[in-house]
Amino acid sequence: MTLRLDLIPHADVLPEGGYSSTGGLRALRTPASRRGVLRGVALSALTLGTLSLTWGNRSAHAETGPGGLEGWDRNDCKDAYPQGYEEDKDTGGQFRTAAGACFGGEFRSSEYCANGWHRSGTFGAEVYATVSSSCNGKNAWKWRTPDGRVYRCSDGNLTVTKNGTTNTYFTICRALVR
Repeated sequence: MTLRLDLIPHADVLPEGGYSSTGGLRALRTPASRRGVLRGVALSALTLGTLSLTWGNRSAHAETGPGGLEGWDRNDCKDAYPQGYEEDKDTGGQFRTAAGACFGGEFRSSEYCANGWHRSGTFGAEVYATVSSSCNGKNAWKWRTPDGRVYRCSDGNLTVTKNGTTNTYFTICRALVR
């Protein structure tokens, strides 16, 4: 059955053989009209529907990291990799057994993170970490794993000097965002 608003009678016109039905609203001293009730129901449904859209996934937004480099403002990797990519498992750290989230880098781990971004500075006499931008001045990307979690993958370099030999590795900090 289709509801047609033009068939709803006017509030001030009583249909033939009909009677006024103000129900429990007599105490308010304003009679309820059918059209007013339907408007209220429709407005409530519209409000609830609109509100429920905000409860779902929120889009990612660019954030500025401690080094001043911005993060990527999407979490579906299509900006950086239009054809997609295969996420790599972490090589160490807290999420080593979790589903892969980050892509690339020689090493991927939460151990390279400080406050959710790639470490920067000297750590001991032999290790120096720097933040890097690997694409258009961007440093970090947000990826969603199949379990619904969102991770920030922040790029950097780890320079290790040991026994007179220096090696620099492209590393990725994987931090849980939500």
